[in-house]
Amino acid sequence: MNGRAIELIETSLRVRNRVSGVGWYRDPHRFFDDSGVPGAAARCEEANRDLLAFVRPVDVPPARGVTVRPIARTRREVAYEVHFDSPLLSGRPENDRVEMRVWIPAGTPPEAPVLVFHHPLFQRRWRKWEWFLAPFRARMPVAAMAAPFHMGRTPRGEFAGEGSVNPNPWWLFAAIRQWTWDQAAAGAVLEEHFRLRPAAALGFSLGAFQTLLASSADAVRLPVISVACTNRYAFGVQHGVLSAGLRDGFRRAGIDPPRLESMVRSLELEAHVSRIGGGDVLHVRGIHDRVDPPPSGERLERALRPRRSVHLPAGHSSQVFFRERIARETWRFLAECGVTAATERPGPQRRGEHEASTRVP
Repeated sequence: MNGRAIELIETSLRVRNRVSGVGWYRDPHRFFDDSGVPGAAARCEEANRDLLAFVRPVDVPPARGVTVRPIARTRREVAYEVHFDSPLLSGRPENDRVEMRVWIPAGTPPEAPVLVFHHPLFQRRWRKWEWFLAPFRARMPVAAMAAPFHMGRTPRGEFAGEGSVNPNPWWLFAAIRQWTWDQAAAGAVLEEHFRLRPAAALGFSLGAFQTLLASSADAVRLPVISVACTNRYAFGVQHGVLSAGLRDGFRRAGIDPPRLESMVRSLELEAHVSRIGGGDVLHVRGIHDRVDPPPSGERLERALRPRRSVHLPAGHSSQVFFRERIARETWRFLAECGVTAATERPGPQRRGEHEASTRVP
């Protein structure tokens, strides 16, 4: 993939978001209560004191209200739609009913390992991620959980993700915490209702950020595949190519860059991943990624010291087009980590793909 193609893909995404209103906020003040920005800053400060303790689940109860419904069946796999009640309520009924998709290949034995996927920001529909996950689904069971305020959890009248990322940074702290608790409950649902063993977590963009943060908090004890991971939230907002609407929202809410830096100072992943540095992480990033621009990616990679690092000739969103390559790297990585369902040898590299797979010193 050449630079011109990457630029066109990222530009089309920006145009689509601008036209549809995704990532733009008509009334930034509606995300604040009567305490306004000072009240939001006080809540953020509480989370900033110890972010890992803030997000870490404590005494997560068994998932309640679990429903399982087959939604597709072929000779190759069965797909299910699953819902359950979030163990950490936000007070918004649509969001507090967790949605998950599960794909199980034909012939999967009991207690088989399952790959758990966490998607990027601003996602309302599963179709693109069903496509992206197809190479993974062909080899092992895959589960994908909707993040707070996304997919079927999106409240009426909002765009997907608006309840997570908006001009009040406190909402992001709260969403990341709920996401982590939901992730713990989803693992229990997979074991109890499907007899599947969560064996690895795959995250893309904000989903990768959340998964690595949860791993750093010891809330996820699985090998992690991190794709297009963001690192420094405030830096990405101020300098990233997809953040114009959010920057405008912060300005109209009365939050200038120094205040934003203070309110979200703990949302720098590089400060937390040293706890899992050198561990079982496959880190995939695009060398042309400008959502959280350089040097954020390099700084995160140095702090993370992943078992395996893959650099793709891609931007941010365009990394989805390397799904086959990412899947093959995943099988190799999971075999190294001892995940038994991934012991097959990865297929040959396709012509034209960039080869830059190495362990970071």
